[in-house]
Amino acid sequence: MSMTLRTSTALRSLQPVASQTCTSSTKSQLTTVSRRRNSTWFLKAWSESVSALEAGACGALAKRADVRVYATVSDYGQMPESSVPTPEVFLSRREEWQRRYLLEEAKVAPQPSAFQQTVRCSFTRSGVGLHSGAPVTVRVRPAFAGEGRYFVMVPEGTIVELEEEEEEETASMSEEEKEDMKVEYFKMSLLDEEERAQREQELFPEMVARTWDPIKPQEQPLAKPPKGEVRIPANLTSVPEDSAPLALCTRLRSSDGTVEISTVEHLLSALEALGVDNARIEVEEGSELPILDGSPEGWSVGVCQAGVVPALTEGGEQKPRLAFKPTEPIVVRSGDAFVMLNPEEVTRLSYSVDFTAKSTAIGKQHFSWCPAEDDVYPLELSKARTFTTMEDVEAARTAGLIKGGSPTNALIANGADYYNPPLRFENEAVRHKMADLIGDLALLNTGGNGGLPIGHVVAYKAGHDLHVKFARALLAACKEENRVSSVVKS
Repeated sequence: MSMTLRTSTALRSLQPVASQTCTSSTKSQLTTVSRRRNSTWFLKAWSESVSALEAGACGALAKRADVRVYATVSDYGQMPESSVPTPEVFLSRREEWQRRYLLEEAKVAPQPSAFQQTVRCSFTRSGVGLHSGAPVTVRVRPAFAGEGRYFVMVPEGTIVELEEEEEEETASMSEEEKEDMKVEYFKMSLLDEEERAQREQELFPEMVARTWDPIKPQEQPLAKPPKGEVRIPANLTSVPEDSAPLALCTRLRSSDGTVEISTVEHLLSALEALGVDNARIEVEEGSELPILDGSPEGWSVGVCQAGVVPALTEGGEQKPRLAFKPTEPIVVRSGDAFVMLNPEEVTRLSYSVDFTAKSTAIGKQHFSWCPAEDDVYPLELSKARTFTTMEDVEAARTAGLIKGGSPTNALIANGADYYNPPLRFENEAVRHKMADLIGDLALLNTGGNGGLPIGHVVAYKAGHDLHVKFARALLAACKEENRVSSVVKS
């Protein structure tokens, strides 16, 4: 039995632009394309059959007809028949494949602008802290231009109540409509208000007729925060200088020393890279952000789905987004490890690690990324998971740490092999180190300005502690005249 595959390279259109029958010839063509891109492709597939079918290495079909699903077609030549997902697994991962398809095909994601930005609407993530193991819920909300990014603890039940209100709004929708809406959230978030309204009317006339808005309304920043709330600015002023070295995560503390929040680097990395300069980050139930799957991907997907818009002051004005542009090299060292910046006209990051002594599976790795030239952050960096070695796992557990750690949220190397393959990238470890670096340099954000400096930042065998020391050295070396427009050059 044949199956029709269709791909779309146009982000703003759901209409397929090409179709082929899944034959051995098609399989060969797709293999060539996949290898040339050196990434996983996700193809939109329609089935005219009402039964669940396998189509060899081309993927699996849904249990019923005319359902839009996305099948993995990575590494055709090496994919054994046994690796084709079952229909149950296929359907359970449908949402994940949908959002990855959009990024993979469109290569579009929010990015920093010449003016400060914030999230269009709020989004929520829940999970457990990596080191505490405690459950925690986090809600990222819009903020005014000039406020920057800041954390605040909220009373238990605050975020849950808001989620329940949202669930009531979608109670009349079918499960299929809800699934499709999640895809449309991402697509429509990239359109302006007029285009978004037009797209909504074209795609979902029945839903519009029954007054349900498929796109979450744009939210306004909180004008009057609760009396007595304690804010923790997500910048260097909140990094405690009297604490132990930031070996395993980045911690922030309120100015009065009463509130502390840790493991903030993954969220700040996604917000910085995707241009969310101002954000109110509410934390409920815990003092450590959730580790999620060990990567920043959950946060970057949240930003993409919520959308990014210009941030306005309380008076309704925009503010320029400035970034530091040092004119002289800056270097900080610790043994043979270092972080340095060489002046350059664009933001460029290069990272190298050497774990040969601990694990040859990780070994020596290098990665370089320029936001203005390379693929977007969600594709290049956000999927890379935190990593460790079996030796370090035992030591951390003995010290009472990583209570929330597991093979599902960390990549574990054991000698010459990995305990929990497969890898998402051949050099996943160094990509994650770069994502961490972005999160730590995001602490240079003050008043809604950019955290990543303009210049070539090079890091070797560094960690959170050295990242933060470098950020402090850069701040000390620069003056206000070193802040310039952070327009992304292309």
